[in-house]
Amino acid sequence: MSIRRLEKSESYELLDLWMRSFTHGNSFIENDFWQKHYDIAKETYLNEKDNFVYTDDNGQIIGFICVDSTNSVRGVFVDPKHENRGIGTALMNYVKDIYTILRMNIYMKNKNTLNFATYHGFLIDGALRDPINGEIQYTMLWSKD
Repeated sequence: MSIRRLEKSESYELLDLWMRSFTHGNSFIENDFWQKHYDIAKETYLNEKDNFVYTDDNGQIIGFICVDSTNSVRGVFVDPKHENRGIGTALMNYVKDIYTILRMNIYMKNKNTLNFATYHGFLIDGALRDPINGEIQYTMLWSKD
């Protein structure tokens, strides 16, 4: 198992994992909403500053973390079949070694991800309403100091 930068040839594998992970972790939002916004996700995750993937022993991507040019973690995604095995923690620790400040927006209803972020030292810095789906998101901040 290893963590490395995403290779361009793996882009569609990453999007498939995003869809499975995001719909699983955000079940309070209708699945067809994410299907309709697949192209937005494609632009968001494939054009970001840093995408790091977690691969299994066979080289299969089973998790990834996306950090944009403003040091915002756009998401930590783990294949639902591989959850609760420390993959998300490994990815988060990897980027915390690289950056001194990180931000995240997390849906208020996504208690698992809120707990994950809090566990990793993120603090709530504000709240906003997602303009696309109307859900409330917390803005969270982590700093190395």
